[in-house]
Amino acid sequence: MRTINNAHLNCPEGWDQKADDARTAVANGTKTVSGQSKIWQALKNALAECSCDKCWYCEIKQERSDDAVDHFRPKSLYPWLAFDKTNFRYACTYCNSQRKNPETGETEGKGDQFPLLDGTLRAEAAGQEAYESPVLLDPCRAQDPGFLDFYDDGRPCPKHKDHPVRKLRAETSIKLYHLDHPDLNERRRVLAADLKQSIRTADGLFDRCDAGDPAIDNAFHGLIVRLSDAMADKAELSTFARKVIAGFRDKVWIEELLNTA
Repeated sequence: MRTINNAHLNCPEGWDQKADDARTAVANGTKTVSGQSKIWQALKNALAECSCDKCWYCEIKQERSDDAVDHFRPKSLYPWLAFDKTNFRYACTYCNSQRKNPETGETEGKGDQFPLLDGTLRAEAAGQEAYESPVLLDPCRAQDPGFLDFYDDGRPCPKHKDHPVRKLRAETSIKLYHLDHPDLNERRRVLAADLKQSIRTADGLFDRCDAGDPAIDNAFHGLIVRLSDAMADKAELSTFARKVIAGFRDKVWIEELLNTA
């Protein structure tokens, strides 16, 4: 999960007026929220642009899903936010829809679930949601993605294991966003193995660079480009890739790479 800035969505011309009209029609009882899905679906491409076509929750490019526009606060619980573009998140089917984890047998995926921290009252009208404390991590809140971490084998885990609330939020988000799906864990594991191999090879070349051998210099440069590309916004699992690479920051050239990539 990366931080996403959704403040400046490139909305189609006239979208805001259509959203207002839909909101009014639903309030008047002439139309239903579910019958107005074309409103949020019209922002699918704009939302995808914010993340280079990656799911905002799992960072996988959307080739395996129906490109869902998720309502962060479910429209079934917060109907007044059904047409609020700041409530939309670009999500893959695995993160957005409920299905069983083939390893645990547990049902995971967000669906209409939106748990709140104990002691928080659920909003019942527009504006009251500002006083809620959601459990789910939100990619549109700058600090939230940092509450997630990963084991070397690709499995997600809480970053702050000694902080009860942050730990709870991370663990719940891992389950409800289905971030621990075996296929996703395996993709992270394979990526980690590839990155580590590139790091080992590059490290063996580093001390021999800038000694007048273009072949070594070019080989090292190629590996640096590969590692840098893995951390780029457009790369799948880029946050995980940065975590793996940062594990070798005791090497001076890795520290320099992290500071410039």
